[in-house]
Amino acid sequence: MGAATAKSSTRTTFRYGSDKSLTGLRNLENQVAVLHLPTSDGQTLYAWLVAPLKVYTRHETTFNSAGPHEKTALKLLTRDARSRLVIYFHGVSFACLNSTEKQAEGNQNAGTVGQTRRTEAYRMVSSGVTGDVYVLAFDYRGFGNSTGSPTESGMITDAISVISWAMNVAGVSSDRIVLLAQSLGTALATAAAAHFISLPTRIEFAGLVVCAAFPDAPTVFQAYSIGGYLPILAPLRTITFLQTWFERRFRDTWKTSNRVEALVRKSDKLTLTFIHATSDPIIPWRMTNELFYKAVCATTEEELTSEEIEEKRETTQLGDGGWTHIYRSGNKTIRTDILRHGGKCKRRERVRTCQ
Repeated sequence: MGAATAKSSTRTTFRYGSDKSLTGLRNLENQVAVLHLPTSDGQTLYAWLVAPLKVYTRHETTFNSAGPHEKTALKLLTRDARSRLVIYFHGVSFACLNSTEKQAEGNQNAGTVGQTRRTEAYRMVSSGVTGDVYVLAFDYRGFGNSTGSPTESGMITDAISVISWAMNVAGVSSDRIVLLAQSLGTALATAAAAHFISLPTRIEFAGLVVCAAFPDAPTVFQAYSIGGYLPILAPLRTITFLQTWFERRFRDTWKTSNRVEALVRKSDKLTLTFIHATSDPIIPWRMTNELFYKAVCATTEEELTSEEIEEKRETTQLGDGGWTHIYRSGNKTIRTDILRHGGKCKRRERVRTCQ
């Protein structure tokens, strides 16, 4: 039976529903628990909790006999002190933020947990060889079936609230939680991690993995290129007063660079991984490189030159695949994986949606 289940899982798809019921999901029977998570400011977030394939195999009868609202995946996660949880922060387009009512209606179908390649990521993680990794993904406020309107402060509240729910309600300790983020989600995951490390009783996570990150919103907008080749806003970087004027136009600035620095400085133990593709036409991979150096410099009070960092870091060449840099300082590990080829993204969006 286990072999049959594993075989069928390769054909499993997760389909996002237009309503708030389970009828919009097509997957192994009840493998996905649909949740509605409260935020600290009164919003409700639509979320999926995906059970690991090996857990499903061991408890297949329980999953199959459960009612549609029994949330078997959540019950098993809560009971198993050895289980681990990946909280997934997907990307959205900046164009979807600061929404008008018409745009907000469009957000019901854009930037959701069920969009395109995201479901493949859930399947890959939950089907891993360890067999004990659950995936929690959620719609930010103003997107999909979540309530509210998207703003930087509001979406950071979403991220903090979901992590708090995982620890306090699902009972998963922070050392069993990995924050996995892509594109704009990297700003949210970093902000949330910086929040928890700044509490009177510091909370640190098993790891933070950010894919296609950027230092801040003005910087990534200035790097925007038509078709990935024509950087139409590049001249702003050479004219100081125009750059200042441009930056003041942003209501939400998403200053990930500052938050990365604060996170690294305040952490006692940290595993931080940056991933980017050199083929990314929307967010240049050099931005991840900048964040890597920023994070490394924050591991010490001394000023580090780029030459010193390059001398101390470990470098592994991956041939045509790219390269990896690892910098270790005490209990802090800063890693960057630069890949020569990445997934497709929609060029019409200003920031990769991480399909």
